[in-house]
Amino acid sequence: MITHPLKFLVAACAALLLGPVVQTLSGTSDSSQGEFVAILAHASCAPWDGPAVAIEFYTTPTRCGEAKIARLNINLWRNLPLKAGQKFELSRATTTGVASLCARENQCEAAESGTVWIEEFEAGKSVSGRYEFSFQKAGRRAGKFRAKWCDLRMMCG
Repeated sequence: MITHPLKFLVAACAALLLGPVVQTLSGTSDSSQGEFVAILAHASCAPWDGPAVAIEFYTTPTRCGEAKIARLNINLWRNLPLKAGQKFELSRATTTGVASLCARENQCEAAESGTVWIEEFEAGKSVSGRYEFSFQKAGRRAGKFRAKWCDLRMMCG
């Protein structure tokens, strides 16, 4: 039991600051950009060298073109180009795309299943929407995003 007012204030501040971190690590996370400081989208390549779109979620400030490990990656390979109102169903059985959650470099887990909804898309500017994924180890992840579009040149093939 916390009896001193200063101790209560410190405990309350710690709960507010650490609450999202504990929730994210516990296996279920719902966020509206939540733990993510930067969300970037750009043209990418599908596994067969066709066009794709990557949406990358970072926990540290990141600019277009920086080589950093994203915490959450969404790669969409089919039904492109993007447009508002699209829904992408992802699973290990489809070739629509993939989502992965990375604890750190070389420690990533692919989603078992999930959905990405594109709510707005402004070519060359931004993409926004929401996502929901199920990971075997990391549990459920869901949230909304608004990603800045990075004009990165990709040469597929």
